[in-house]
Amino acid sequence: MTKQLKADLILLLVTAIWGISFPLMRNVLNNIPAIPYLAIRFTIAAFLLSIFFFKKHKGMNREYILKGSSIGVFLFLGMILQVYGLYYTTASNSALITGMNVILVPIFLAILFKRKTEKFTAIGIVLAFIGLFLITGAINMNLNFGDLLTFICAVAFSFQILLIDKFTKNKDAIKIGIIQIWSAAILFNLAWLIVDRSKIQLNLETIIILAITGVLGTAFAFMVQTVVQKNTTPSHAALIFTVEPIFGMLFALIIPDGNGQYEIMTYIKLIGVILILGGTFISERNNIMNVFKKNEKI
Repeated sequence: MTKQLKADLILLLVTAIWGISFPLMRNVLNNIPAIPYLAIRFTIAAFLLSIFFFKKHKGMNREYILKGSSIGVFLFLGMILQVYGLYYTTASNSALITGMNVILVPIFLAILFKRKTEKFTAIGIVLAFIGLFLITGAINMNLNFGDLLTFICAVAFSFQILLIDKFTKNKDAIKIGIIQIWSAAILFNLAWLIVDRSKIQLNLETIIILAITGVLGTAFAFMVQTVVQKNTTPSHAALIFTVEPIFGMLFALIIPDGNGQYEIMTYIKLIGVILILGGTFISERNNIMNVFKKNEKI
C-alpha cells in the first residue's frame, strides 16, 4: 500500500468522525449557541493536544507559530463564516457551497502554485460535486448574503488545506497542528467575548457531546489531517472531504434530532452517494492499481 493511499484512507476516517459530529452538533446547539460551543470545543482540544504532546512545545520557534497560526486563522474563518451563513441561507445551500472547496482547491493550486490536478482526480472531483448537489438538494438560486458568507467559508477551508500541504512538507506537522488548534481556540474565545457574549447552560448531554467533538472531532481529527495530508495531494484531500455529508447523513439515520426525528434516505440522495463514492474511487485508481501490481509481483 502506497503512502498516498494510506494517507487517503486515514483522511477518510477523519471524514467519518466529522460526519458523526454533524448530528451531535445539531443536537447540542439546542442548548448552547454556536460560537460558545466552538470556543469550548476548540479549547478542550487545544489543552488536550498540549498535554499529550507536551515535549513538542520545545523548539516551537517564531516560524512554527506563524505557520500554525496562519492555518488556524483560515480554520477559524471557515467554521465561523459557515455558522453565520446559516442565519441567512438554508442548510442544503450551506452544505453544497461549503463543498465547493473540492473545486476551489485545484483551481488555487493551478493559479497560485502552478500545480496541475491529475486527470482521474479531476474526473472524480466533477462526479463528487454532482453527487454533493444531489445529496444536499437542488440549490436555491435566489442567492443571498448567507450564500456569500458560505462561499467565503469554502475559500477559507480551501486555503486551510493548501497551507497544511505547503507548511508541513519539511516541518514537524504535530507542532504546526498544536499551534493551529490553539490559534483557532483563541479566536473563537475572542469572538465569544466580543461578538456573541452568550451565557451557556450545561447539562449532561451537552458535556458528553462537547467531550466527544472536542477530543475526536477536533483534537484527533484536525491533528491527524495536519500530519498525514503531506503524504497526499490537496486535491485528493478536498475530494475525500466531500464524503463528509454522506457520513453525516448516515449517522443522522440512526441518531435522532431533538424532536426524535430521523434523516430519510431518498433515491436522489442514494444516487448522490454513489457518485461521490465513485468519484473518490476513480481518483484513487492509480494508487489501487499500484497495490495490485505489487501483489502480482509477490
